[in-house]
Amino acid sequence: MNLFNVIDEVKWRRMQEGFSRVLGVSIGTVDQTGNTLPGINQPNAFCLELDGAPHYKKCISELIGKITENSSENFVACRFGAYLYGVPIDIKRENIRLGYFIVGPALIQKAKPLAEYERLAEELNISAEKLTDNILSLKKFSFAGIESIVELLNEVANDMVQLNYDSNKIKERFGMPKRVNELIKGLYSSVYSEGLLKALLDVSLHTANGNAGSIMILDSATNELSVKFSKGMKDSIVQNARVKMGEGIAGVVAENRKPLLIDDTMQDSKIKNCLKRPSIKSSIVCPLEVKNRLFGVMNLNNTDSDKKFSPDTLDMINNLTRLTKAALEMFPSNPALSSAY
Repeated sequence: MNLFNVIDEVKWRRMQEGFSRVLGVSIGTVDQTGNTLPGINQPNAFCLELDGAPHYKKCISELIGKITENSSENFVACRFGAYLYGVPIDIKRENIRLGYFIVGPALIQKAKPLAEYERLAEELNISAEKLTDNILSLKKFSFAGIESIVELLNEVANDMVQLNYDSNKIKERFGMPKRVNELIKGLYSSVYSEGLLKALLDVSLHTANGNAGSIMILDSATNELSVKFSKGMKDSIVQNARVKMGEGIAGVVAENRKPLLIDDTMQDSKIKNCLKRPSIKSSIVCPLEVKNRLFGVMNLNNTDSDKKFSPDTLDMINNLTRLTKAALEMFPSNPALSSAY
């Protein structure tokens, strides 16, 4: 079974380009043997200018080999200190691996000392200034940041492939009258969006090391936010959590469409007056949008005063929400997000 026979190339291209744009890093797709998706998988200019396409392909081959032997070994680093990550694309229910997202090259943590680049430039007979400029142009991530992105990309890719695979099987067996086809598309987009939002919450809590969190969805008819998904929260809180736009912390974030990092240093009196649960030591609240329309808010909480959220954590969560936005925009008529405005 070949990856490129399973996926919808138009939607996949749109998804991949959206991911690359919001993350600021090159993303490609290869099948199990390392063949690229035609027309959209060009190596990053860094690889072409400094190391050439053949070496880039060698890195991909090495990366696939490492992941095949040990799934936790999901990256390779070149001699310049640039990292390339591999994200497996699987049909999980059938236990079939179809290919990989290739993410990078990117810098992890920080660049090498200048003297190291000067030495490499001399070996390669290239300009040290050019090498340094090219290195510093690469997107920088923390280890935690890139791993969280890889985890969410894995969820997105596997859900997308599973939906396409199931849809193709139904078409082969029963055919696809127009009405049935539209019904299945609507059902799949709803299932896809719900699975993606659950993955966003899980990955965000794991990344931020949070204790509890929720995703609230906006009902435009009542102008209220209510909890759709939650983790680590009491049922009584989940069932009674309803917030008007502009009211409460979630309502303020929804109205302003700007993420908030909240702890005991918060100076905004409007926000401080909304803090009603002293057990929560810090929170991150992010607006969720699709097609530039708000559809909800994600809340992450931490009750451990020794593990307060930081601005770096907020930056990582913002990356994940932007990634989710790009994925959701593949289904502009998604019924699960029909109340977005």
